[in-house]
Amino acid sequence: MAWEQQVQRLVVEVDSDVVVGFFQSGINDMHILSFLVRLCYIFLRRDWLVRVIHVYREVNRVVDSLANHAFSLPLGFHSSSSSSPSDILELVTEDANGSIRVRFVRLG
Repeated sequence: MAWEQQVQRLVVEVDSDVVVGFFQSGINDMHILSFLVRLCYIFLRRDWLVRVIHVYREVNRVVDSLANHAFSLPLGFHSSSSSSPSDILELVTEDANGSIRVRFVRLG
C-alpha cells in the first residue's frame, strides 16, 4: 500500500522481535517462513528508505489488527488495500493521534 501511495520513507512497525530479526540478520532457507521473507526483501529493495522496527502491539493497533486479519486470508502476499479490515481507517486515526493503551507487564 505504501509503495502504491508513492511513499519515499517508511517505518514498518512489527510486533514480533523474531520477524524484525529476520530482516536484520536474515533467515535460514529451510525456515518455513523464508519464502515470505524473501518476498518482503524484494519490496524492501525498491527505490525507497524502509526501516523495520519492533513495537508492542498496544502501541500500534493497526499492526495488531492487520496481523489478526491476516489469519482470515489465504496464504501468500497481500498488498491491496481492498483486503484490509473495515475498521482500519479508525485505527490509523487513533494511532496518528497518539491514543494511549495500557499494557500489563508481569514483574519478577
